[in-house]
Amino acid sequence: MNSKKNVQQLLPGLEAPEPTAIPGVSPVKELRKIDGKRLDGMHENYMAPEQRDTWYIHTVLAQCFLPYRDPKTTHWMKENGDVSIALTAGIVKSPEKGFYEAGLPYGVRPRLFLTYINTQAVLKKSPVIMVEDSMTAMMRELGIQPTGGKNGTIAGFKEQITRLAACHFRIIAPDRVKNTMRHINAEPFKSFDVWFSNVPEQRTLWPSEIVLTDDFYNNLVEHAIPYDFRGLKLIQNNPRAQDIFLWMTQRLCRLSKDKPLFMTWQMLYEMFGGTLATMKKFKQEFRIALNAAKIAYPDARLTEEENGFRFYASPPPVPKTKIAVNKPVG
Repeated sequence: MNSKKNVQQLLPGLEAPEPTAIPGVSPVKELRKIDGKRLDGMHENYMAPEQRDTWYIHTVLAQCFLPYRDPKTTHWMKENGDVSIALTAGIVKSPEKGFYEAGLPYGVRPRLFLTYINTQAVLKKSPVIMVEDSMTAMMRELGIQPTGGKNGTIAGFKEQITRLAACHFRIIAPDRVKNTMRHINAEPFKSFDVWFSNVPEQRTLWPSEIVLTDDFYNNLVEHAIPYDFRGLKLIQNNPRAQDIFLWMTQRLCRLSKDKPLFMTWQMLYEMFGGTLATMKKFKQEFRIALNAAKIAYPDARLTEEENGFRFYASPPPVPKTKIAVNKPVG
């Protein structure tokens, strides 16, 4: 991602909110009415401990999603309208296996970890995130009970995060000016240090420090979407519901009251279908996941119609009061 361009320039067809400021960066000022309307989904800076349920996710990650199940391949592609995301499994090295393909990340664990990393980077105002010492505490915070052993949650969590850290992200979008397809290398991670235990049964690789790329970090600073993590924890075991929840979080609060958004079943399938083979199966799965997402986001306003769903302007899950505005540098 190019930090000098906004998300809409990088991803035509994917709407992005106006840049939001990052907590703690600058003083807070009252919004003008027009700014308040444009930034209706944004939330004020939170610093008090009781406000720690506000988490952040990059706007692109709230619109382009990881696989729901193990694709059992080293490549995975997903289309969202005329924009596509392509994932390629990365190579890692361990003392026992040497070089090997880590596989592609999938399911709830890498999704939860991505939002944790995004939140830590936003709050600490740093692209460097230390994760080794806080692994079990982080798992508990994410709603995952840490258990050891070969089949415990710790081993599975480590594997998914190693897959995520090693994965190569590419976004493909049309450049309508040049009439070409632009391929954007969009890896969020610049580097990661891999730690491994000396205990044989706990030899699963685990990133102890993750450094975000400058482009991703700077773009995250401009386009962080605040959301209520308590809602996401309610649906932590349903990755499709998580995706719907985060998508509605960044989209519904920006709809005009007189212009609802209609999504056909085909459009919804392209966004949330995963590898489901039939539309009939997808409709069943989507309705279940949508009902779960509505529990996490009870103020979401939508109706099902014959050919899809109509979404209406809704209050943001994190109420807006003020917005923090960065002061110009220099």
